[in-house]
Amino acid sequence: MRINRTCGPLRTGTIYDMNRGRGWLVAYGVLTVVHLVTIAAGETWSQLITKVLLMPTLAVWVRLNRGPVTLLVALVASLVGDVLLQVDQLLPGMAAFGVAHVCYVMLFARRARKRSLVVVAAYAVVWVGALVLLWPGLGDNRIPVAVYSLLVTATAVTSAWNGWRPGVGGGLFLISDGLIGAGLAGHDFAGRDYLVMATYCVAQYLLSSGVLRGDGR
Repeated sequence: MRINRTCGPLRTGTIYDMNRGRGWLVAYGVLTVVHLVTIAAGETWSQLITKVLLMPTLAVWVRLNRGPVTLLVALVASLVGDVLLQVDQLLPGMAAFGVAHVCYVMLFARRARKRSLVVVAAYAVVWVGALVLLWPGLGDNRIPVAVYSLLVTATAVTSAWNGWRPGVGGGLFLISDGLIGAGLAGHDFAGRDYLVMATYCVAQYLLSSGVLRGDGR
């Protein structure tokens, strides 16, 4: 791993490299399924344990594929955010995920193939629309959610500039956090917790694999 790879094209983002550490990627998929099952079980400790294992497992796969340091920092920050949100520490958890999104924006903005204003405009409409819908129910969390959601939207925009794989990942991350925001605003529904984690886990994989494949070159 070399720090300077965060500032230029990935030279190791090939199909061959993506096959390294495949067992860790399989383990990540298994952990995702197991974690969703623990949500159904409703047992806090089993949820925490499986959630804590998710990002380190994905990070090992990234490391074996010589991923950039910035991506590893994003995954570590996500791990911290996962733990904090699991124990109901909302604002510190948002701050940790904010660090992760800053890393993603740095990664994808620097490697953008095409900086489309259409993508910016589309996601701006989504961001404003979501805030309008959720604002009345957010209470004291209005400003933190507005700032954090802007960072998530920035990840969605910059990842979309880098091809379909990271673009879908950024979009799913936005959906996942939007579902969390809906819960904060009092708009709960059956299966929301499953959708939050399912979209989140797929998003992290797509963003990470997008970087490793050099989609942002």
